[in-house]
Amino acid sequence: MRTNRLKKWGKRLLLGTAVLVLVGAGTNSAWTLSGSNTWELEIDRDGIQVYSFKAPGTFNKQFKGVARGDYTRSQIAASLLLDNDSLENCKEWIPVCVDLTVLEPYSEEAQGDSVLWTLELLPPVFKNREYVIKSHAAQDPETGIVTIDVMAGGAKVPLNDCCIRITHIHNRWQLTPVENGQLEIVLVQDFSMGGFFPDFLVNLGGAEETFKLFSEQLPTLVDKPKYRNARFSFINEAQGMTEATAAATPVIR
Repeated sequence: MRTNRLKKWGKRLLLGTAVLVLVGAGTNSAWTLSGSNTWELEIDRDGIQVYSFKAPGTFNKQFKGVARGDYTRSQIAASLLLDNDSLENCKEWIPVCVDLTVLEPYSEEAQGDSVLWTLELLPPVFKNREYVIKSHAAQDPETGIVTIDVMAGGAKVPLNDCCIRITHIHNRWQLTPVENGQLEIVLVQDFSMGGFFPDFLVNLGGAEETFKLFSEQLPTLVDKPKYRNARFSFINEAQGMTEATAAATPVIR
């Protein structure tokens, strides 16, 4: 009698598990197929706008932050280019950064660099991640807009057993001079953690994390004398600015 009950409960458990798996798979498929294919505003607070973008056929959202501030294009570019060889700097931008290796040091000629970062997520639940990122800055000669692309360069070094190599990342910073001598900063984030990771958490929290980056981290990270005084041969601060805007822009000494 007891054996029969156990068999019945075993069958029910298996049936329930199968139903959950099917529901989960169906939900995942429905989410992947969904998406408006347009940027949608999620946060508009304290002068910062955060948008999300979901394309049909993809699981992860992209996020875009937009803000304005009293910065120069060279100042923001310097914060993104000049200290990528520093583990302390890596930790300031990404607190879970635990190691880095410089593959190609920054140079004016290359207008960028290449580094290998290692991130410690939550061992042993999630395996550590590492990614080769290649940064490259350029200025449009007509508009004066400066872009800094941060892209995956996964094939530059062999894989390490310690970590999962992140191969999908293309984050783009766009720096545009606007009225009153201010700078419009736009960051578009497109990345995937790869391997076993709850990407739905990134989808749920990505907008708020982007807002925190612009409201809390960025003002502190870029406000260093080294960055404020930086100049680059490939960035013309006067390019793309009207006479009124140029006159209103503070001189950085």
